Amino acid sequence: MIDKLYIIKQILETDENTDIKILSILDLAKENPVQENIHLIEERVAKRKKIMIEVSLSTDKEKIIAETEDISATGAFIKTSKKIAKGEHISIKLTNPNGVEFILGAKVMRVKNHGIGVMVKTINQNDRENLNKFLSRL
Repeated sequence: MIDKLYIIKQILETDENTDIKILSILDLAKENPVQENIHLIEERVAKRKKIMIEVSLSTDKEKIIAETEDISATGAFIKTSKKIAKGEHISIKLTNPNGVEFILGAKVMRVKNHGIGVMVKTINQNDRENLNKFLSRL
């Protein structure tokens, strides 16, 4: 296993967190080669902060008002009763309590009865810096 990790590390120039993910994926694939089980591996890179902030979601079909359950610089869990499909790309607009607005593109990574887990895919540099400052104060 270490030899495979070394090769992957050399090709991808990965960091320690990515190394751990790669090892987890390889171990899981070895134990149970069914592709569906890979989604069980923790993919979060940043720690989520519990906070409820109203958000406006835009899908291909509609705009939805919802609220965050938790958020990080790389993702969030958003409480909504509307069904949004796993894999769908959405736009999210949120305003922090100080009135600073953030707009980001995200992909729905998991769907639950009470909401969706999203991964941030696109955010402009200014919004990313402001979001990181906001999250660091929580």
